[in-house]
Amino acid sequence: MYTILLVDDETSILTSLYRVFRKEGYEVLISEDPVEALNILNERKVHLIISDYRMPTLDGITFLRNAMNLQPDAIRIVLSGYAESSVIIAAINDGGIYKFITKPWEDDILKSEVRYALERYELQSVNKKLLDDVKRQNDELKNTNLLLTEKIEEIQENVVRTVEMLSYVSKEKYSCIPTNVDDLYTISHVIGENLGFNDSDLRNLYLATRLHDIGNIGIDCSIFKKNGPLTPEERIQVEKHPIIGASMISFMNGLDEVAKIVRHHHEHFDGSGYPDGLKGDAIPISSRIVIIIDVYDSLTCKRTYRSVMTMDEVFSILENGRGTKFDPYVLDIFLTAIERHYES
Repeated sequence: MYTILLVDDETSILTSLYRVFRKEGYEVLISEDPVEALNILNERKVHLIISDYRMPTLDGITFLRNAMNLQPDAIRIVLSGYAESSVIIAAINDGGIYKFITKPWEDDILKSEVRYALERYELQSVNKKLLDDVKRQNDELKNTNLLLTEKIEEIQENVVRTVEMLSYVSKEKYSCIPTNVDDLYTISHVIGENLGFNDSDLRNLYLATRLHDIGNIGIDCSIFKKNGPLTPEERIQVEKHPIIGASMISFMNGLDEVAKIVRHHHEHFDGSGYPDGLKGDAIPISSRIVIIIDVYDSLTCKRTYRSVMTMDEVFSILENGRGTKFDPYVLDIFLTAIERHYES
């Protein structure tokens, strides 16, 4: 049942209005004093307010403005014999009035206006409920996404720890091949940022940098400890390590892109590399970064068959690979990053 509040300082008018709306089945509250009416609004839920304009203690617009603060959802109607246009405009603008109806009224017209007003109230209520439901669902979705993000971050952290463990195992088995991969990861990150990598690309590059030679676990360690050049058969065995490494990584969910980078990190820019003989832009951009890091790492680490090279020797060998083994553009970024890293 809808509740209507009638406010008018004339008792006869309140009585007439009361009879009209009680016959329509509404709960009707009445008040001759707008201040008292505000007290009623503080205590009772009201769906529609019909107020006179000229009243002794408080004019109708001020009353309805205060009523709007107390019950903003209630529909507000002014019923007055004072019909000056400026008053009507003020009522609509300041009091949030739905209708301004003049006295004397016709009962049927007034009842119709009230029905339309209550239909509007119902529509507003439905819309508000829908908006509240949408907000609640959005809040729930936001909380769910936050939990999922935290879970994904936890899973990713576990993946990173697994990667670190595999990297450690690889280095322990091949302690004859030392590495300064932590510095090189920092440098690879700088290269990736210069190439416009997003967070996902940078994480994949990080993992590939850590794991690019993990496939060496499947190669006879004696080959890596050998003094002197490799035989053709040994070279064939060594060239399997990118495929082995990619296969190992592919068993970890979500690391398909990392596996692809590792598989192709020995492809040469001119197509002379392995295992698939890819050329130029057909080689994944991150693989073109990792091959430079791998060669640089090899040249700056002590080997059983040679001592550590000087930086001039290292840069000379890298330059000799420009356009053949290495992507010239990526090499330029790498060399700049190396210089800035060690200067700092």
